[in-house]
Amino acid sequence: MSNLTDFFPSGGGGLTPKFQEFNASGTFTPTQALIDAGGYIEVFLVGGGGSAGANSNYGGAGGEVIIKKYYLTNTNTCTVTIAASANNAEGNNSVFDCSNAGGNVLTALGGAINGDQSSKMGAGWGSRSLNAYMGAAGSGVLGYGAGGTASNYTIAGIVTGKANSGQGAQRNVNSGSGYCLIKWYE
Repeated sequence: MSNLTDFFPSGGGGLTPKFQEFNASGTFTPTQALIDAGGYIEVFLVGGGGSAGANSNYGGAGGEVIIKKYYLTNTNTCTVTIAASANNAEGNNSVFDCSNAGGNVLTALGGAINGDQSSKMGAGWGSRSLNAYMGAAGSGVLGYGAGGTASNYTIAGIVTGKANSGQGAQRNVNSGSGYCLIKWYE
């Protein structure tokens, strides 16, 4: 029987996985080792959740969840903007701007105040409690960007959004702020 290192002395591909999380706005600077390894990054970006309006029959929608792959070409700084939480308001957008490093601008939209998930990635619609029409909130993507409940006693959904989750919320409480995770190999 042989060991893997008999065939691959360095233990395999030789690249080490790296990551950087953003719970607040900041900058990401690609390393020269990342560029030398091909410049490949993966971005997981979550917009801020919406918080239902003060007299709403809908829960706030969760923030949009986007997973995007890029190839960067240089070590110029990228800007990361993390959405703040909201209370009785639309969610804010989170933005990853790596246009100076050869990539693009990626925007994860904030959740709607009325639970609407139209034109957004993810499954974060808010619950609905209106006359005979009732519906549970969306579960989001891995829990990120999940929808808020219309009220804490009638329909399933998030009551108060967890920080850096992009979760929606019911009225008069805070939704979840945004989040960003960048993964690469060098």
